Amino acid sequence: MRSLLVKSAVEQKPIEIIYESKTGTITQRCITIKKLNQKKLLAYCHTKKQYRSFNIEQILAAQPIKKIYTTSA
Repeated sequence: MRSLLVKSAVEQKPIEIIYESKTGTITQRCITIKKLNQKKLLAYCHTKKQYRSFNIEQILAAQPIKKIYTTSA
């Protein structure tokens, strides 16, 4: 999964993730990664229409998506 995150960040292509919050809530998000380090990533969340940070260890799954999103920010 790490290689997909890196590729998405480099190519600025959106991906779909399944994310578990600290409270245990599981959500599906479409994101475009802006910054990535070993533990966290900063991404534009197309689902929430704002920038969000995500703990990488809480990403349960990730896959490329075909729908094209534009970043309004």
